[in-house]
Amino acid sequence: MSMRAVLEEWSLMEKVVAVVSDNASSMLKACELLQKRNLPCFAHTINFVVQDCLAQDYVKTTLGKCKKIVSYFKSSTISYEKFKADQGRDMPHSLKQEVPTRWNSALRMVESILLTNNSISNVLLMTPKAPLPLTADDIEFLQDLKQLLIPFDAATVQTSSSAAVTISLVVPLTCGLFKSLDELKSTMKTSEGHQACIFLLERIKKRLFPYEERTVTRLGTLLDPRFKKEGFLFPSNADGGTQFLQNELSGMNKNNTMEQDNLEPSCSKNIHQSSQPPLLKFVGNKIASKVRSHQVNAIISLRQYFENENAALEIDPLQYWKNCSGQMSLTKSCALRYLCVPATSTEAERMFSKTGAIISERRSSLKPKNVDMLLFVNKNCWVSKEL
Repeated sequence: MSMRAVLEEWSLMEKVVAVVSDNASSMLKACELLQKRNLPCFAHTINFVVQDCLAQDYVKTTLGKCKKIVSYFKSSTISYEKFKADQGRDMPHSLKQEVPTRWNSALRMVESILLTNNSISNVLLMTPKAPLPLTADDIEFLQDLKQLLIPFDAATVQTSSSAAVTISLVVPLTCGLFKSLDELKSTMKTSEGHQACIFLLERIKKRLFPYEERTVTRLGTLLDPRFKKEGFLFPSNADGGTQFLQNELSGMNKNNTMEQDNLEPSCSKNIHQSSQPPLLKFVGNKIASKVRSHQVNAIISLRQYFENENAALEIDPLQYWKNCSGQMSLTKSCALRYLCVPATSTEAERMFSKTGAIISERRSSLKPKNVDMLLFVNKNCWVSKEL
């Protein structure tokens, strides 16, 4: 069954604001055929940024030494036991190996090596035919690399949640990543660390800055009471998003007015007009024209929203809009429409992983409806634990 057929079957076609996917050309084509906006998964894009850095020769060389050391300990039970014993802990630390498909596994590997480097060196120096331990220069570079990768890991985790608003975090986190690395540039101890920092800054500009120009991410940030216009790196992008949001609200206001006009009896207008004193009829006409100015209503609604104090960073934006009413009801409707978009496709990938675990060779005869029920139970139990 095609995606269009599924969306139409569940009457979701008009409710889809954007399709979040990886950067594959096939996904872009599918969105084009569906005539829906495509939003590249933020986690995938971060992965590209970091993987580009890890692929540089000066980074690959040091990481290659780390992988060789971890592989040695993982393949030698005796050496691994000596490594644990040398730590002198009841619960010794273990070593993590890098997985090519997940960049943050490189960070975990670096962290585990920095944490246990003394024990690693002690065992390697006392073991014949073991790999050479890391040099002091290698350790300094790994410390620099760890500082550079931690902000990317934090951004990935924050935008991969399935129990909170994430779309509004994309633009502020991009801004935060750029500013954090720009500040780290002067703290790098090694030339390789400094070079990696500059490389990552350039990749952020190339791959992550465009999110500040995308409609969905711009509106998501503007409609999050924690950020509004202050979440942007470039004021021009905030202004452009505000203009688009204003037009969006104006269109929604126009549609709402048309619906009300269709529901309102025509005689009520005549009664209202006939009850006006003749000499003050011009006032009623002006009021009527003022009410019908959808653009003005949108401007007033947005001005009221933007001039209010920003919400605290720990506030749930959905809870904020739930408690709002009155003149901001139209802005509230728009906020709920855009804030529901996820920043990443992580949840879909989690579902694929769960499906792969459920549909095994021993369960090859499961009927589709039973698979759906198992996935539903599995998913909802996982969400309840997370909440």
